[in-house]
Amino acid sequence: MREIKFRGKSKRSRRWFYGSLIVQKHKMKVTSLDGDLYEYKYSIQYLNKNNNWSTIEVLPETVGQFVGSGEYGDIYEGMDLYDEYAEENCTIEYDEEDCGFRLCYSDYTERIEGLSGLHILNDNPELLEKGQD
Repeated sequence: MREIKFRGKSKRSRRWFYGSLIVQKHKMKVTSLDGDLYEYKYSIQYLNKNNNWSTIEVLPETVGQFVGSGEYGDIYEGMDLYDEYAEENCTIEYDEEDCGFRLCYSDYTERIEGLSGLHILNDNPELLEKGQD
């Protein structure tokens, strides 16, 4: 069975949290000509250090779905990566039409065939310059 989990950065501490994604829709007190307006609150539910469930609000733009475990760590949607085979930087994005994840390079995209050779740039800052050659 495929593992479905998410990550997101806390609104307060800007730390990463990993777990289940909760999206709550709240009706705003303001209405428009088109009707009611809604805002969305994104939270991650995770097991804390006491092994109890906790929920923390996260920044929506940082939420990413787990793609898989590569040889250099867990990879999530939206991560900046270095592809050692293509010898360039890329990101992972979800393709609605293809119903799958794609590697997005500076001038092309391709469907993910595997996760080997993908380095997480935040963990390897020395690769940032290498992938821009």
